[in-house]
Amino acid sequence: MSRDVPPPTPTDSPQSPRRPSRAARMESRHVGVGVAGVLVGLVVGLIALRGTAPLAGTGSIGQVAGLTVFGCGAATAALTLSTLTRDSLPWFGGRHWGRRAIDVLGLSLVYGILGLFLTGALFGVFQQAFQGVALDRLAGTFWVALAGGGAAYITSAAAASLTGRSLATLLAAFLTVGVLASAMNAADPYWWERYFSELGEGGDLSSFAFNLTLLLTGVALVTVAEFLAHDLDRWARSAGESRWLITTVRSLLTAVGVLVALVAVISRTVSVFWHDVVAQSLVVVFGLTLLAVPVLLRRLPGALIAVTATAFALLVTVIVLYLGVDYLNMTAFEMGAAAIVYGWLLLFIRTVSAAAEDTEERTPTPAPDVGPVPAATARQPAESSDHQPSDVRP
Repeated sequence: MSRDVPPPTPTDSPQSPRRPSRAARMESRHVGVGVAGVLVGLVVGLIALRGTAPLAGTGSIGQVAGLTVFGCGAATAALTLSTLTRDSLPWFGGRHWGRRAIDVLGLSLVYGILGLFLTGALFGVFQQAFQGVALDRLAGTFWVALAGGGAAYITSAAAASLTGRSLATLLAAFLTVGVLASAMNAADPYWWERYFSELGEGGDLSSFAFNLTLLLTGVALVTVAEFLAHDLDRWARSAGESRWLITTVRSLLTAVGVLVALVAVISRTVSVFWHDVVAQSLVVVFGLTLLAVPVLLRRLPGALIAVTATAFALLVTVIVLYLGVDYLNMTAFEMGAAAIVYGWLLLFIRTVSAAAEDTEERTPTPAPDVGPVPAATARQPAESSDHQPSDVRP
């Protein structure tokens, strides 16, 4: 007799369909968005490019590609943050639709404008590397389509996996690129001899880019405060901390973001007095934040206290070099203070996020209820043909 083989279960059947994982579905979505960006780039390139054009400059391929990247990046970010984050980040933007709309609009513009600046810089480098090169309409459309598809794909993947740490890194990159782009295109090349706000005092495109960069940075800082508060809440529930600590830290960081935005709105061309008041208030509020965070969150793991003390000491050193010994001018002082602020903020957010993730890893996951386990049935010994009785005939 042959051994009885149990029939295959439906899961063992090679013909049974297997549902793709969530990661595979998300990647397919990103690829689909990238393909849509390529199609948009093809249409824009064929319409905007009329003949042979250089890689950079006015009416160039890089200019058309930059505007395409801005549109694809901003639209993709808005779509992703409005749909996917409802499941992955249900607390994002709060419960009020107006607050969520401001967060989505601000971050979408950050993604789009950052892509615009980077694309313009990249095509400028290509123009310097290939002196005198110009491409016809078809070749230029190819590069515009490639830029649109890349922007849509990268933005979709980045926005779908948005965290406090990635948002802080994005914000630092956006502020750096935006300020450098404004400085490189400033009407006065010696603006740095006076003060940083000189970049936003004119009425040209460079001043508009500088003020817009500061405004969106302030809006994004308010969003960063919400991400930080969410991570702090996860850690506080595990550590037994009071919720008023989270509210205080969120309020301080929100005030910093609002003041940064007001620095852009109330430029020196609007009012020198109120611009200086807002700028000085920003320094005071951030100083209070540096002093309050180590005291309020002293139980937070990591080197937060050491990092905060170092940042405070560096900030005092910069002030002494500017006001005490007159070693730094106003622009150098503002650049040093801004670097210290965003360096500390980035490390602070990473420390809080790491503490929240560590809390989740140490929290035991309850075992699923599988119900009573049936008793094992006795397995019948398999009979082999070698042990069957032989048919003996007399």
